[in-house]
Amino acid sequence: MKKLILVIALGLAAIASVPAQAATATGNFNVTINLTSACQISTAPSTLTLAYTSFGAAPTPVTTPFAVQCTNTLPYTMSIGSATATMAGVNLDYSLVIRNSGDTADITGSQTAGAAATNYLIKASMAGGQQGTCATATCNATASRTLTITY
Repeated sequence: MKKLILVIALGLAAIASVPAQAATATGNFNVTINLTSACQISTAPSTLTLAYTSFGAAPTPVTTPFAVQCTNTLPYTMSIGSATATMAGVNLDYSLVIRNSGDTADITGSQTAGAAATNYLIKASMAGGQQGTCATATCNATASRTLTITY
């Protein structure tokens, strides 16, 4: 009987030392990202100042840099409103245009965003020979303009 108990005990010990089989279960799921495209003026343009003497030659055009960053591959357009205007207060005509960063070409129509911000210029110029309006030795006038990015 002792032998039988010993055989049973050894059998139970052997069964207890067998590692349990691990089981796994899997399930698939989706990840969704809803991206809302956007553009921003990452570097804002600054003040453009034209210095002019009545009836004189056209002043040297001036530029201010700005940068636009949009969602990669997003098409966008830029506008500064009317390209020509008369500065109230001094009654002088001037013009504005958006140019590439190298100041070699006007930018018109739709642009396509890249992975990084794109640099541009706003260029201000005016014709010479204008009279202007000023009741003192010098006059200043400022007009607020808006750069609009549409996407």
